[in-house]
Amino acid sequence: MVNYLNKSGRSIVESKRTVPPRWGMAADGYTLRSGAPTGLMIRLDGEKRWRRLMCWHFSNAGTCFVRIKGKEFVVDGFDIPEERADLERINEEL
Repeated sequence: MVNYLNKSGRSIVESKRTVPPRWGMAADGYTLRSGAPTGLMIRLDGEKRWRRLMCWHFSNAGTCFVRIKGKEFVVDGFDIPEERADLERINEEL
């Protein structure tokens, strides 16, 4: 069964871009079953914690999701607010 974030009663209140970590990718560039991390982090309504948006890639298509208490929730791109660039931190990580 597919769980959707917007149907679970949770909403994304903020997003930001970071440098994506390299774990989650196989040597040939495909994602592992656990998903690959993206450069986008989101914060849900009522939380202080930032959560990394993950992605499952199959062929040339991808599905983004976030893990909450061990369960995957699919995130629709239209539900993500405009991200704020954390440019100082990105430059430090490079």
